[in-house]
Amino acid sequence: MSAQPAEHGHGGGFGLPPMNTVRELRAALRAGHGYPGDAERLDAELAEQLLRRVPVDRLGQVPAVVDLVAVAEIVAAYRSRVLLAAARTARRPGP
Repeated sequence: MSAQPAEHGHGGGFGLPPMNTVRELRAALRAGHGYPGDAERLDAELAEQLLRRVPVDRLGQVPAVVDLVAVAEIVAAYRSRVLLAAARTARRPGP
């Protein structure tokens, strides 16, 4: 089953950059979208899931080297944080 376009991380009416890939999401966070520290936390959480180093001769003893569901959940959570931060900023009354 493939993702439908509505499931992708478009910026919507908030003028946000595209967030359809991890690279685009990271760029949006580094550009100041989202909450302070989110870019660093995203990198740390992804590293925890993706950068496990397991010796090749022990791969059969490891239940899962990369949990792709966990990676997808991390990405979705940070994409949501960007959207929430943008919505919160849009609701603030002007000076």
